[in-house]
Amino acid sequence: VLSDAENKQASNRHVSQWFNKLQSAVEGAENLIEEFNYEALRLKVEGQHQNLAETSNQQVSDLNLCLSDDFFLNIKEKLEETIETLEVLEKQIGRLGLKEHFISTKQETRTPSTSLLDDSGVFGRQNEIENLIGRLLSMDTKGKNLAVVPIVGMGGLGKTTLAKAAYNDERVQKHFVLKAWFCVSEAYDAFTITKGLLQEIGSFDLKVDHNLNQLQVKLKESLKGKKFLVVLDDVWNDNYNEWDELRNVFVQGDTGSKIIVTTRKESVALMMGNEQISMDNLSTEASWSLFKRHAFESMNPMGHPELEDVGKQIVAKCKGLPLALKTLAGMLRSKSEVEEWKRILRSEIWELPHNDILPALMLSYNDLPAHLKRCFSFCAIFPKDYPFRKEQVIHLWIANGLVPVKDEINQDLGNQYFLELRSRSLFEKVPNPSKRNIEELFLMHDLVNDLAQLASSKLCIRLEESQGSHMLEQSRHVSYSMGVNGEFEKLTPLYKLEQLRTLLPTCISVNYWYHPLSKRVLHNILPRLGFLRVLSLSHYKIKELPNDLFIKLKLLRFLDISQTDIERLPDSICVLYNLETLLLSSCYNLEELPLQMEKLINLRHLDVSNTRRLKMPLHLSRLKSLQVLVGAKFLVGGWRMEDLGEAQNLHGSLSVVKLENVVDRREAVKAKMREKNHVEQLSLEWSESSIADNSQTERDILDELCPHKNIKKVEISGYRGTNFPNWVADPLFLKLVNLSLRNCKDCYSLPALGQLPCLKFLSVKGMHGIRVVTEEFYGRLSSKKPFNCLEKLEFEDMTEWKQWHALGIGEFPTLENLLIENCPELSLETPIQFSSLKWFRVVGCPVVFDDAQVLRSQLEAMKQIEEIYIRDCNSVTSFPFSILPTTLKRIEISGCPKLKLEAPVCEMSMFLEELSVYDCGCVSPEFLPTARELRIGNCHNVTRFLIPTATETLYIRNCENVEKLSMACGGAAQLTSLYISGCKKLKCLPERMQELLPSLKELQLTNCPEIEGELPSNLQELYIRNCKKLVNGRKEWHLQRLTKLVIYHDGSDEDIEHWELPCSITRLEVSNLITLSSQHLKSLTSLQFLSIVGNLSQIQSQGQLSS
Repeated sequence: VLSDAENKQASNRHVSQWFNKLQSAVEGAENLIEEFNYEALRLKVEGQHQNLAETSNQQVSDLNLCLSDDFFLNIKEKLEETIETLEVLEKQIGRLGLKEHFISTKQETRTPSTSLLDDSGVFGRQNEIENLIGRLLSMDTKGKNLAVVPIVGMGGLGKTTLAKAAYNDERVQKHFVLKAWFCVSEAYDAFTITKGLLQEIGSFDLKVDHNLNQLQVKLKESLKGKKFLVVLDDVWNDNYNEWDELRNVFVQGDTGSKIIVTTRKESVALMMGNEQISMDNLSTEASWSLFKRHAFESMNPMGHPELEDVGKQIVAKCKGLPLALKTLAGMLRSKSEVEEWKRILRSEIWELPHNDILPALMLSYNDLPAHLKRCFSFCAIFPKDYPFRKEQVIHLWIANGLVPVKDEINQDLGNQYFLELRSRSLFEKVPNPSKRNIEELFLMHDLVNDLAQLASSKLCIRLEESQGSHMLEQSRHVSYSMGVNGEFEKLTPLYKLEQLRTLLPTCISVNYWYHPLSKRVLHNILPRLGFLRVLSLSHYKIKELPNDLFIKLKLLRFLDISQTDIERLPDSICVLYNLETLLLSSCYNLEELPLQMEKLINLRHLDVSNTRRLKMPLHLSRLKSLQVLVGAKFLVGGWRMEDLGEAQNLHGSLSVVKLENVVDRREAVKAKMREKNHVEQLSLEWSESSIADNSQTERDILDELCPHKNIKKVEISGYRGTNFPNWVADPLFLKLVNLSLRNCKDCYSLPALGQLPCLKFLSVKGMHGIRVVTEEFYGRLSSKKPFNCLEKLEFEDMTEWKQWHALGIGEFPTLENLLIENCPELSLETPIQFSSLKWFRVVGCPVVFDDAQVLRSQLEAMKQIEEIYIRDCNSVTSFPFSILPTTLKRIEISGCPKLKLEAPVCEMSMFLEELSVYDCGCVSPEFLPTARELRIGNCHNVTRFLIPTATETLYIRNCENVEKLSMACGGAAQLTSLYISGCKKLKCLPERMQELLPSLKELQLTNCPEIEGELPSNLQELYIRNCKKLVNGRKEWHLQRLTKLVIYHDGSDEDIEHWELPCSITRLEVSNLITLSSQHLKSLTSLQFLSIVGNLSQIQSQGQLSS
């Protein structure tokens, strides 16, 4: 009945109303059961009734002696009322025409595709078309006659169009002897497919029209020995046995025969073939081309600029989905009034009449089994463009009962559900996530999000999009966008939503950090939501929670307080007997957990990662239901190694500290580290002050702390042995991407880390025993180059390191980022070839480039370098700018007192984004390469400064001997901002600034007491601080474009008679200008901000400002 009702509710208003009433009644019944179970759990935990020790889900008759009469009567009344409602609804089943034994049958719900290509052309798919044609023409079939090429993507993305483009290509036509196209669709039928393909190749025989065996024999014979191309369009069936039977028909074709399969389901692609072609959304440019082709077919968009503007907004709304673009363009092609276009823009796409978009996407929803339909529709709670984590979604599903409780970890089953929706193209990966974020993020296309909203029947809503109280009353799961005003007004409508089950704040911005939350929300709104299962307070700036909050929210199953300022949890959290998931990650101020945490008898998932101050309480071991503990920190001494060994629920990150308290190998074995297959990040730490008695014992202890092969990140800090055990460089660690060795001061050699096959990030710090990095560092030579995956390498605080041996065989082939810092003895004798390096930073290494030729050769080999930073390297005497590649964007050279720049041997073609030179010797600006932003500071040998012609922003700081600024004869037309500070001998501004600096908008002058000169009239912002002569010599301020003026003076302006300030000023900040009065300020009719320091009383005594 439910399946029938679910299928009919979209088209039948009465069924929809019945379905909503049923859902509400069932939820009411669930709430009653939850309340009842909660009381049973409470009695179990508090030990008030012996018969409750074994189970928490007994019948009412077993418990009514334990529960209060009032509670029992209240439950009884509500239960009778719910049963009565359900009986009424049951009687309406027949009247509504709902079938009790409804069997879902796959029906054709789309017009079958054909191989004919739309003559309007294909937009934005040239690369995919060439890739597909290349695959079709390739004779590399890996020893098989037949190859299958799957094309995968969400509905409406253009999979069929791509297949048509390749199918009709002239090269493909000539390559294949036979070609056939068949649209399979949802209703998979081997008989129909076979018959259709026979008709396509012209071999259909009416005599065997109804015999599948004869049809397939006939098709197999027709294809035998011939090179054929078959397209199976829109395949949904992922039953391997049925595909295997059909595939048998094709296997005797000639070598190079191909089958193209288009599908929305990755499971189909994986079953039928390898190396799928995954379709992405169209680019903005291609989207506009497609839309323009269909919407402006009968008119020129250039002649209708108002339509073009609205059209581009409609294109943006479609988010690169070709079906939506073509459909909306088709609706508009006969409309020339801009208001008609705006109506389409304002409408929800799925509300527009006579469009194919929603039916096409609805196919994906209808194909889902019932449990996945519920999980998918719940995702309507996420706003559009909201990147979500897989773990986050799974937690929310579990808390709302969408993932059934089984003996296995619920997370595993939830993971299966998520991957299934992902494989059906309903979730898509966020492209190009930042390297800092190692977690994958996912999105729903806007139209898939719309589909989820429709499917959820308003049960899942976004608060900002809810229209009226009626929609809110229906909702059970609410999300809202985090704000900066404490949320009270936004969340006030929730007062009436006592049935609410999920409350989820969201923020699309990546850098959302600590929003304020009103105490009225915590004290007045949240306690009213007594049936909440899910509550997130993550990223709110809260230090404490009300003591009784969780007594009111006793049915919570999921609580997220991560990334808050919380210092301690209220004791009332221990009455959340239903709580399954508690997230406390990155609560940096949290110091302890409540003493009675063991009362959380259903807690399965606890995340305490990145809680630096939190002391891991011993009573956590009494949480018997805990399946996943993330971020555990074991303090050896408080905890025993046996305790660590018994903890089989450790996930994510694990820290083991105070390892100096481990006596020997036998004690280390008890930790059972190799068995912890869910630990992905491991930190092993010895206290720095501790001293080892026996180096071999230390090595044995670390040897027994070898992690499971699933490990991704390892940090070893303070290790007291003289060398590392073999596992640290074991090439069988196929998932290890991040390794950090810190303050292992007694080690005299580095392990063979070059042979770690997947290592991407390596940091070596504080290894004072290392004098030479030898060939051992690179590992055993093999077919792969040493460090074949390494992207980032850091050496820091290596006080005794003198030599770095290079192999010269192309080691570090993928290294992009290199840092060498505070290695005072290191001297490079030969350059190391970093062919892929993009970011090179050397700091505090005074003798590293003793040989100028080594520096030149080192830089010359960096063909892809983008940024170079060299600081405090006393031995650097020259810098070969002219040999550097054009990929370079930023250079900073500082603390190199012997540096002397000379005229380049040849003309430099380089143009940098930024160039900074600080604390260096003889630097002549004319010998520097051109840079968009140039910073020169503390260069005391510079006496004259020529402003470069192409620079846009120029900083000159603390060059105390600069006496003159000048410009080339052509001026510096690009300069927009000029900052000069601490140039105490500089006496005048450049001449003819108005003419030679026509683009200058901002001028800042600080601590230049001798500077004088005329100011250019095109300035918009002027900042003057401690420039006595410039201010006191000013007779007038003819700066009619000036909007911001800041002057910090010393009160020596007694000779100034007139302050003719421009009326354009909107912001004025002055300090210690004794001659400035309110009369001078009255002309500032545009003033919006005023700050006066030093003569405020004088200003006030002379009257109020008019503006």
